[in-house]
Amino acid sequence: MVEQPPSLPAAQAPPAPQPAVIEGARIAEAYGIRFLCGEENIERLLSEVRRRGKWAQRLRGQEVSSASMPALLLVGEPSTGQRRLGRMVAKALAEVEASSGRLHSLHADELRDRGPDGLRAALAEHAGHTLLLEGLDDLLLDDAAGPAYATALYRARAEGSNDAALLATCAPGRREDLAAAAPEVVTDLRTVRMPDLSDPTLRRALLALLADERRLVLTPDAWRIVDQDLPALRGRGRLVNARLIEAYLDHACNRNLGRAVATQAIGSAGALELTAADFEGLAAELSGP
Repeated sequence: MVEQPPSLPAAQAPPAPQPAVIEGARIAEAYGIRFLCGEENIERLLSEVRRRGKWAQRLRGQEVSSASMPALLLVGEPSTGQRRLGRMVAKALAEVEASSGRLHSLHADELRDRGPDGLRAALAEHAGHTLLLEGLDDLLLDDAAGPAYATALYRARAEGSNDAALLATCAPGRREDLAAAAPEVVTDLRTVRMPDLSDPTLRRALLALLADERRLVLTPDAWRIVDQDLPALRGRGRLVNARLIEAYLDHACNRNLGRAVATQAIGSAGALELTAADFEGLAAELSGP
């Protein structure tokens, strides 16, 4: 366990860090990464991850199930912050010297090519890192060998230590089906609810967060168009949720840059100001017919 400093009297104790708020949405920030929160307390989650990682490190080399690294089930639609949260988890584990701090990714389709017998080896290839496994629900529920994959995953983590921290993704409507089909796997994974980016308030907050990261400032007229567009903005294919909001903002930025008087003028500005003209018609262009 990490040695804790002596407790201060209640009146002198420093306040716990509070998440930032953008228009009613909570923003967690850690390790230089900001994350738009949904229902989850991300600060508490990262504390849990650090404690579990430190505990697993102490038990490393012992044949006990609790020696495995942390494992999370990210329940949410695609592109709702899974990679951002994954990077935060990787950094949290690195802080307690339980992992490299790097996030690796693996899609369920890649595991299908190796079969259930190859799953343990696939996880072992990412030992010492944090692994984002995309499409766990598809692998366990839709593949004919789903039960065999579930057994292999459970054994890889429960029967001896596993040195890869695991974040697996699952669609919101399939978590209960997954729990019924593979209860031992879901019990091992700490469920984390990702934000629902169909909510216009969260869409607006995400756009504000992305604009701030890009040093973009929206004029009041620009915000009026954005507030009209965001509730009805529809994604297509892989361009959904955060990717859709990011594309909407980036298209507006590119329009503005296309009208810039000179490259030198862009470099000398503290921030790029986006106006209503940069957003007009963008929603229809991205959403299509």
